Amino acid sequence: MKGNIWKFYLYQTLSGMFFSVPVMVLFWQDNGLSLTEVMILQSIFAILAVILEVPTGYYADVHGRKKALVLAGITGFIAISVYSTGHNFFHFLIGEVFFAFSMSFTSGTTGALLFDTLKSMGMEERYKEIWGKALYYSMIALAVSNVAGGLIAKIDLRYTLYASIPFFALMIPVAVSMQEPERYKPALEKGYTAELVRIVRSEILKKENLKWLIIYSGIVYAFNQAVLWLYQPYFKISGLDVAYFGIVFAGFQLVSAFSSKYAYIIESRLGRRYSLAILIFLVAVSYFLMSGFVFIFSFIFCFIQQFVRGFKNTVIADYINRLTTSDIRATVLSAESFAGRLFYAAIIPVFGWIADVYTVIQALTVMGITALVTGIVFIFVLRKNLVI
Repeated sequence: MKGNIWKFYLYQTLSGMFFSVPVMVLFWQDNGLSLTEVMILQSIFAILAVILEVPTGYYADVHGRKKALVLAGITGFIAISVYSTGHNFFHFLIGEVFFAFSMSFTSGTTGALLFDTLKSMGMEERYKEIWGKALYYSMIALAVSNVAGGLIAKIDLRYTLYASIPFFALMIPVAVSMQEPERYKPALEKGYTAELVRIVRSEILKKENLKWLIIYSGIVYAFNQAVLWLYQPYFKISGLDVAYFGIVFAGFQLVSAFSSKYAYIIESRLGRRYSLAILIFLVAVSYFLMSGFVFIFSFIFCFIQQFVRGFKNTVIADYINRLTTSDIRATVLSAESFAGRLFYAAIIPVFGWIADVYTVIQALTVMGITALVTGIVFIFVLRKNLVI
């Protein structure tokens, strides 16, 4: 069972070897996709991830976390293989479906397997330490592969996908070699869906402050994440060489990591009201800066969005935890994630269409205006419902 720990580290590290991230949009465009199609593709992925979240979690609880991770590895390998040989929207859509399955099988399963492994060894108090190390290794792997991906892309964009294949393939035998720990929590019961509906109705919808906090969190996530697929066209417009895309993306991971780490210090100085209020306004300001000042180093404005990404995840999760009880905490946090993905899936095709019909710069301006207006409205809503 002790071997599960280093295998878990290895599994997380391999999952971060995604060389194509900093040039993925360029790859799609090179294969004939418009920005609208890119956004539709990601919208479909987000919706699938939401739909599959509960069924795959149920599978892991009933049939075992090891089997779920093996399936995550298999579907991830199929996804990257389909993508590396794909040449049109339909091929990439198939790849996204398998990626959605892979991510959903992994979500929640990795943490559950690690905790039960440690509990079987009497080491559950080290969960945060070991989980933190695993996330660190994954982010370092992602940063390194992003830097390498930018350099590989100078040769051929498709090679960045080929480079990930052996790492994704290795995830399968690593998962197979893990030991299934004893489960200390019973599998989901038949009344799970009914209980979920009850929690949403009685604990979320009826608690105005919790409901609006979840909605606000989802909106911040959606607006902050929507720019992800415009980064690469924007970098090209600004004159940044593709070889440096990976370095910039690696910088994104570091900024987000540090803002998460030190969020508690910043929040203690700003207080709850200003910590929440600045989130959507920082997103709006970053878009105005990106659209108003286009030069080779204008990627620095994107660091604002990465700060928001790390700061929001830490601060809002804490606020939600304080507004709910331990028996329904995971469900409520899942509802927050659900809201974010839903809003994200709804808005990104619109911004992709604007970028196609007009320009990327105009799309960023519209995103900034929309985020600003939404922010102003929500400040009043949050104050009225005693959130801030």
